[in-house]
Amino acid sequence: MRRRQLACAIVWCAGVVALLLAAGCDTGVEVSPQPGILRVTLQSDPADTSILIVKDTVNVAEGDSFGVTVYQGKVYNDSAFALLYTTPRTYQQQDVTYNIIKRSAGQYHKFTIYECHVPPFSYDKITFGMTPRILRLGTFEIPVKSPTDVSPFVELHTQFHVEEKGVTEVEVRIRPFRSVRRYRDSYLFVPDVEIVSVKNL
Repeated sequence: MRRRQLACAIVWCAGVVALLLAAGCDTGVEVSPQPGILRVTLQSDPADTSILIVKDTVNVAEGDSFGVTVYQGKVYNDSAFALLYTTPRTYQQQDVTYNIIKRSAGQYHKFTIYECHVPPFSYDKITFGMTPRILRLGTFEIPVKSPTDVSPFVELHTQFHVEEKGVTEVEVRIRPFRSVRRYRDSYLFVPDVEIVSVKNL
């Protein structure tokens, strides 16, 4: 825990120093900028609603589930990074499982997977791990696994800026069924994800 806090503090200080240098500040004492909030949401693609199981095309319905565990989120500027937490009051990274095919009123649910303070800075990449659980569709119950030869970490590249005291929301979309591939007698999970929007709120 102390190592994580120290690492976060180092990244924060590096960001502040870089900002001051970039602004050409040369006074002995400067007021440190206030952090902004980075919010990352995850929602399944509304067009991805069916999967072929053996010879049957099965459509998603309310009550079905596909658990995916999200963990170890980071946001980067080049090689410098800040850790991502699930809420602004959380100071320890957590593994959280979401039902990415949860539906209500015919729509996929949108989850906030990260919402935390980060240095006001420009960023170019977000990463996090995604590990599958059981896929339950109607009468089917299918164990889904991550392939052993593919990293479970997603890398999403985009340029965005977090303003001091502001909120930046990054919307991530996953294609839940296109992420599942049958290989011999197994079903493998290779996340098909993309950033669909970045908003400064």
